[in-house]
Amino acid sequence: MSVLTDYFATGSDGVAASAVDYVEGQPSLLDLPAAEVAAGKALYRVAPHEATKPRVQVAQSGILVVQSKGVDPTCLARLEEILTGRPYDEVNADPRQATLIAPARNEDIDGRIVLSVTDSLRDALASLEPSAQAQVARRWASAEFDGAAEDSLTLFLAALTDLARRAVVNEDRLYCCVCF
Repeated sequence: MSVLTDYFATGSDGVAASAVDYVEGQPSLLDLPAAEVAAGKALYRVAPHEATKPRVQVAQSGILVVQSKGVDPTCLARLEEILTGRPYDEVNADPRQATLIAPARNEDIDGRIVLSVTDSLRDALASLEPSAQAQVARRWASAEFDGAAEDSLTLFLAALTDLARRAVVNEDRLYCCVCF
């Protein structure tokens, strides 16, 4: 079973936490419009490889979302080390490095959590030039994954960079909703 991750940008931990709250009859913070969901399902039937590529989408709530598979937010510490030169242990000690935002109590975890992403990673991604993305993905794949992950990480990095740029402009922070 692989982990599904929705990376998103919003202005506060409180709004981000609402991604795990369900109100009967109301769309979740990260729910995509029905037409987008239907188009994704249709694409998956025709071209599954294309359908699983990460991309920036807009949820019904207006929140920007990068849907991905298999890029756990704890892996972002190594990416931040590569992008910023900040030592890995220092990145992991950052209070916003994959910190639980929701649910508020560990015992309430029921298949879905929201974790924070560091502001320093957001800023580094926002300044990453498109021409450098493949090289960064290669280094990240060799350090954290395997060589076969390079192409998918390049696509993920491009989408996450786009999300980070928009977050900086809107003065938002990055988060990840993880579905188990």
